[in-house]
Amino acid sequence: MLAREQNELITRVGRGTPMGEVLRRYWLPVLLPIDLAEPDGPPMRVKILGEELVAFRDTSGRIGLLDEYCAHRCASLFLGRNEEDGLRCVFHGWKYDVNGHCIDMPNEPPDTRFQERIHLRAYPTVERGGLIWAYLGPADKQPDPPAMEWVRAPESHRHVSKTLEFCNYVQAIEGGIDTVHSNFLHGGLPPSKRAEQRSTLRQGAPPRLEVERTDYGFRYAGVYPRVEADGSESDYVRIYQFVMPFQQFR
Repeated sequence: MLAREQNELITRVGRGTPMGEVLRRYWLPVLLPIDLAEPDGPPMRVKILGEELVAFRDTSGRIGLLDEYCAHRCASLFLGRNEEDGLRCVFHGWKYDVNGHCIDMPNEPPDTRFQERIHLRAYPTVERGGLIWAYLGPADKQPDPPAMEWVRAPESHRHVSKTLEFCNYVQAIEGGIDTVHSNFLHGGLPPSKRAEQRSTLRQGAPPRLEVERTDYGFRYAGVYPRVEADGSESDYVRIYQFVMPFQQFR
């Protein structure tokens, strides 16, 4: 259980907050490639770490992730036209490339070169492991793109999906690494079989947790005392890996 002050500290992730700055030092999964399946297809709204952004795949297949609102009159670029390697605002036609540069300004005389002074916040993206990742942190601190083993696995050896959870990211992590609730919530067995399964665990004995800190986060084991059919005792061990900032393997 977290105190209220601790909960505020760890769950506030906007720009300038302590946890927000930590999360911005990592590549974050933001979309599935199917969300931006076609070049020049419709853009998508993306809200991540409290930032309202818009994503699009341009004519050349590059993925842009920009501030959602046009620098001119703050019209939403979600309503924009994705055409000829840029996203054009429908209000006055200002057009932005995947790097956030204004590359066309039809309501301004070309000799003013005013468009060269206009730039939207834009974030680098990369497609790996069946996901579109983005880096929202300082450019001079940008790490290498994700290269975990599952990211490098061929498409035939992985399955990627997404779900909507009405909670903050800390609650999602808590659910993922909580070894005790798995026996009750995710057993996948009818009541009679669940009772039979629980009877093999020593009644009243909570799991023993063994935790080891690592450079990437931590790993731990939930060790359950178990009674076998012949009356002998053994241990049932459930192992987890936690990789910063919020990835889990088990």
